[in-house]
Amino acid sequence: MSRSRRGNRYRKGGAKAPLGEAFWGREPDSEPGAIRVSADPSAMIRSLGPPPLKGHEVAAEYTFRLVYDKAAGLAATLAAAAELDGDPDDTPGVVSPGDTASD
Repeated sequence: MSRSRRGNRYRKGGAKAPLGEAFWGREPDSEPGAIRVSADPSAMIRSLGPPPLKGHEVAAEYTFRLVYDKAAGLAATLAAAAELDGDPDDTPGVVSPGDTASD
């Protein structure tokens, strides 16, 4: 195959995104929604069945549940720190019963 034919094959891709945008992506179009904390973070993993650790299923399941609960707690803390937790006390325009409205 001649060089000119090989070169055309690679040029058909069109314009490429700038290097920084290709790596980091673009800015989000909208704000992320509120984060809701699960009441039972280990439910999905438990639905897969007991861990395949013969003779240690109960201890492994207990330990995994502790890890999932801790991870969910840390995620909720990070969401609250980033103000993504959807706390109704922080909603603008809503006055709590103990607060006074200022005009």
